[in-house]
Amino acid sequence: MNSTYEQSPARRVALAGVLGALYVVLSLAFFVVAFGPIQFRLGEALKPLVIRYPAAIFAFGAGTMIVNFFSPFAGTLELLFMPAVDMAGGFVCWFIAQKVPGAVGTYLASFVYAVITAAGVGVVLTVFTGLPYWLAFGSVAVSEIILLLIGNAVLVERVWKRGS
Repeated sequence: MNSTYEQSPARRVALAGVLGALYVVLSLAFFVVAFGPIQFRLGEALKPLVIRYPAAIFAFGAGTMIVNFFSPFAGTLELLFMPAVDMAGGFVCWFIAQKVPGAVGTYLASFVYAVITAAGVGVVLTVFTGLPYWLAFGSVAVSEIILLLIGNAVLVERVWKRGS
């Protein structure tokens, strides 16, 4: 595949839209565990793709907002704060991967993205459930780290590089 920068703007927007929609579908597929102290959103595994497709940063932010409309905690934190956290995490992920070469950079970037997301979700869970912050953060960080590192291994390090 051509690098993101060599593709037409229409193709980048279309791919971002597909990734955002796929994030929503995969995240809601496990609706029962998509919200709360123990979270599992399969769509999170797609997030390391921001390393290769930075346009997906905004798509995942929009996808987070759409998924969070279904949250029992839907409100300002879920609908504005979390998409902003997600986009900030996506940008940091992309930036780290640009500065740290090779697989080390992509894994580090994915790990940091997972931690940023878990930090944001920890705030939401603390506010709405009364859980201590570190417990809320830790419970979400486990699944986030696993999903993003698997996503990096499968989508960025294998599939993407094979197509390059």
